[in-house]
Amino acid sequence: MINELMKVADAMRDLPKTFVWHPNMQPLPKASALSPCIRVWLTSDGLIERLERLTPEHAGQLRKFAPNKFSSLPGFNITHVSGMPDDKRKKELKKTLEGLERNFYVAREEIERRIEGRPVKSETLTTLLAIVGKLDAEAFWKAFDTQILNNDWGWKPVPGKKISVFLDIKEYAEYPVAHVKTLERLSMLLSTVDKKCLQPGPADAKDAYDGDADGVNDLFSDIAVPRLLGRIKIRSLNKDIPAQNRYHLAGSATFPVGNASRERARVALERLSALENEGSTFGIAGDNELLFAYPAELPPDSLPQLAALLGVQRKDVLVEQKFKVLAERVIAQLKGQGEAAKDGAIEIFSLRKMDKARTKVVYYRNTTVVSLETASHAWDAGFKNIPPLDIRTWGEGKNDKGRSFPVPVKPQTVFPVKLHKILNVVWRLSRNEVKQSEVKLFEPSTGLRLLLDTPEAMQTAYIAERFLAHSQTYFIALCRAKGRNEIADRRDLSNLKTYPGVLGLLLYKLGKTKESYMNESVFQLGRFLRIADEIHRLYCEVVRPDDKLPELCGSSLLSPMLESPLRAFNQLAIRVTPYLKWVKRFHGEEKSGLAHYWVHQWATIADALHQTNWPVRPSPEERAQIFLGYLSSFPKSEKPETSTETTEPEGTQQ
Repeated sequence: MINELMKVADAMRDLPKTFVWHPNMQPLPKASALSPCIRVWLTSDGLIERLERLTPEHAGQLRKFAPNKFSSLPGFNITHVSGMPDDKRKKELKKTLEGLERNFYVAREEIERRIEGRPVKSETLTTLLAIVGKLDAEAFWKAFDTQILNNDWGWKPVPGKKISVFLDIKEYAEYPVAHVKTLERLSMLLSTVDKKCLQPGPADAKDAYDGDADGVNDLFSDIAVPRLLGRIKIRSLNKDIPAQNRYHLAGSATFPVGNASRERARVALERLSALENEGSTFGIAGDNELLFAYPAELPPDSLPQLAALLGVQRKDVLVEQKFKVLAERVIAQLKGQGEAAKDGAIEIFSLRKMDKARTKVVYYRNTTVVSLETASHAWDAGFKNIPPLDIRTWGEGKNDKGRSFPVPVKPQTVFPVKLHKILNVVWRLSRNEVKQSEVKLFEPSTGLRLLLDTPEAMQTAYIAERFLAHSQTYFIALCRAKGRNEIADRRDLSNLKTYPGVLGLLLYKLGKTKESYMNESVFQLGRFLRIADEIHRLYCEVVRPDDKLPELCGSSLLSPMLESPLRAFNQLAIRVTPYLKWVKRFHGEEKSGLAHYWVHQWATIADALHQTNWPVRPSPEERAQIFLGYLSSFPKSEKPETSTETTEPEGTQQ
């Protein structure tokens, strides 16, 4: 992870300098309406005068000194024990009082030791430390518990839950404790002392990044990363890990990193993952995983939404955008930085929290603006690599006659990082409905690799095989619903805008464009099944209008067609014969023109199929073509005016 962060630091070298917090000055827990941060106003005698509920914005600006994982000042947590069962209450109260004692004594004494003699007597920090030294843990808890239960904020603490607390004093100097200026002063005092206490090494001692070797043997400090990761270490120096002794080296000897380089890495990660940059330089990619993306030459003003382009938008932050529109805007912004930016590098990597102690880089890619532009065009073209689909749902609103109307479903390009969610869904049939479950097979990086890398055909074929295995039940149900004109009434058939496009993308990555595969036999077999259903359904509408629509002969053979096309074709020829004979006798009546149109299409495709070779057993990509062939639309210019489309939502629709 250090190498990735040092590249971030290099990209930020020309940006305006921002305040760098001391490593032990950590952010407070995120405050909200349900989990507020409570300011405790203390008198000079160490008594609680009153409590104040801080706004989430105010609490987000504050920091606390945390020398270890067990104590901190002036912010810390208190478990609300009132209302808990007696046995648990006694145990939790003991832990709470012990925690308060560590905060009031261990953390306070550590601050005093580190900044001894530095702040003047009149400073807010000096007064705070003097007052905290007078606090008694049990007396503080009793007074706090009484006031927190009697607050008039419209909020009540939950028994057993932690409450974020921040100490402040009435007799402050220029700024109160809960002010950025006061906390920055504490951070600068700590940093100044740390620099003086460094043990200088040899004059020519350098670390792995050609920086000073000071502090190479120290343990790495934690870094606070928002959203999913929490506090992480960018490197472990645990000598007990067997792999560290592989070359008879352990700890810092394997890769020396001094304090200066560590500070650069820490600042880089904190700035890259700042909440105001969500969607631009980072975002949530998956469970316990964050994606980072940035240009090697960071612009000084507005950052391009690179992370959003890759698919890490949050619904509560960004409005859902179309991939093509966002890609064009981001690429234009990157190119607008000048000629050098056009060929500039773009760094992309993902961090995943493997467990409490380990955070790992699970994906890394270096690309250029031009390459990203080409990849984005290809990605969008992949999702459009499907024929016009004859799938419709009921549109929102009414037409000029006050009736609902069917509208075609327009394919939607899925953002790369979101692709794995579709690939991991497994569909199954349950009581004439399709249900979905989820497997943990594909990761967020799957879409990134398909977008940016040049994956081997075997890798893409594996993705196609798994996706078809997971979604075969869905596509069969979709085709059957299409044959019966029931798609609008099937709420279980979601993903109409994305699933066919995923088939197009996988075919595109396997070198199959719609201009070529639409002329292949397997695609025509899908259309053949569809025509059989159209003829069968038309027969039922004319001859047996009062009977329940049976299973149609074409879509009922979808499963056999996916296993043995020749056998399924022979079965279809037998089943559809009575309906073909009926069409020959059907003249001069309503819908007769439509019936003869479908028979003409049947004959045309049958002639074409006799001249091509069929697969003995279709591959996953050939199965995809069968589904797309069934769902594709037919030339409207050749259709007669009389059709079976309805205009009322209570009826059926195309």
